Amino acid sequence: MNISKDETIQSIDIFPWDDNFNIGLKKVDEQHRKLVEILNRLATHIAYGSKEEDLSKIFDELASYTVYHFQTEEAIGHEYFPEDVLSLEHKKIHQKFVETVQSFKDEESSKPFAKLADEVIVFLAKWLASHILDSDRHLGYIVFAMQKGLTLEK
Repeated sequence: MNISKDETIQSIDIFPWDDNFNIGLKKVDEQHRKLVEILNRLATHIAYGSKEEDLSKIFDELASYTVYHFQTEEAIGHEYFPEDVLSLEHKKIHQKFVETVQSFKDEESSKPFAKLADEVIVFLAKWLASHILDSDRHLGYIVFAMQKGLTLEK
């Protein structure tokens, strides 16, 4: 069943947003919500059998927005602990993600689209949840501590 852009479809939230995913940095939390919304939209369109070109556009939007989001997080890291190992490691995690997403894009022409879509959804949902709850939450704790006058050494 292929759907068109004009058809109304029931959203399928494979990653239901929960306020426990908030890390306390407003801009980052808003961007995380947006990433989850795009991921859920991608999953919904996969489930309803949207056209490959529509799915590809949503996937591209997700990849593009993720890069934008990473720039926000990395700017925060640079502001609070530039050139520290924490900031550099966070950036490496982001770079690895971008490389993995690019490898999915590279496989679009050589792998059955349904199989690739399933792999992308599983990867993105797991990665996003673990990254928010681990790396980004840690980032938030450090920023709040530094705003209270603590240093990385304390």
